[in-house]
Amino acid sequence: MPVSVRWSFVIALILVSLAAAGLASAAGRAEWKGKTFKERDDKAWRLEVAIYLPHAPDVPHVPMKFEFQPEVYYERDMIDGDKLVEHKVPLENRQALIESVDVGFLDSGSGKIESRTRFTFKLTRAHGYEAGEYKVTIHDGRNDQAVGGPTTLIFDGDNEVIDRRAMVFSGGEKKKKADAPKTDADDKASAGDKKTESDSADRESAASAADAEADKAQEKPSEEQGTIKEKPGGCGCRLADAGPNRGAGEALAGCALAAAVLSRRRTRRSSLAR
Repeated sequence: MPVSVRWSFVIALILVSLAAAGLASAAGRAEWKGKTFKERDDKAWRLEVAIYLPHAPDVPHVPMKFEFQPEVYYERDMIDGDKLVEHKVPLENRQALIESVDVGFLDSGSGKIESRTRFTFKLTRAHGYEAGEYKVTIHDGRNDQAVGGPTTLIFDGDNEVIDRRAMVFSGGEKKKKADAPKTDADDKASAGDKKTESDSADRESAASAADAEADKAQEKPSEEQGTIKEKPGGCGCRLADAGPNRGAGEALAGCALAAAVLSRRRTRRSSLAR
């Protein structure tokens, strides 16, 4: 290979390297205030980052995109014995959470646009953030270039407890709740209920007595079966237990016997008179 061609090839490699280095440094860098952020009382994490650009932008506010890729979830489980266990769960193929904001580079004191700024923003659980670990990447919204490299941040906090205790089925009766203190209205209502029950019991007792009297009256026969009442002036005989099975012959025999007795008495009286 000729010397001139070889030097041309070396110069081309140097220029490509310088161009790549320039492009890599053109997006600037980002420095986070810390790698671990504690959850606040308002269920949010307050983040602070310093952004350095290669040169001051043309506008005071630069649109930037913060991409939070979930990597680890801090799980809290309640196991048997009412023990709380915490462990880290790796996450895969989770959709990244995007925050698009305008970052100001205007110095309020001097009124000039600077190449660096310190930016503070807040992330809440309402936007889908939970305690865990996130890989954060900052992109310049003007050309979508990455500002610095990706950084892993830790969101410290307490996630919702998952109950993993074994379910036990028992046939025992449930405990009764303690009786609430009775009020005057409850006492009056109870007294009214008792009075109503007493009146109902009295009415039921009277109705039962009336039914018993009616049943007794129905059971008492108006005339005894098989009894023939004596007629005044008759022969003075009575046939007891004359049921429907006795024939008419027995009745005639009785009457004949009574007539014979009367005839005999008349004959005796006639003989005495003579």
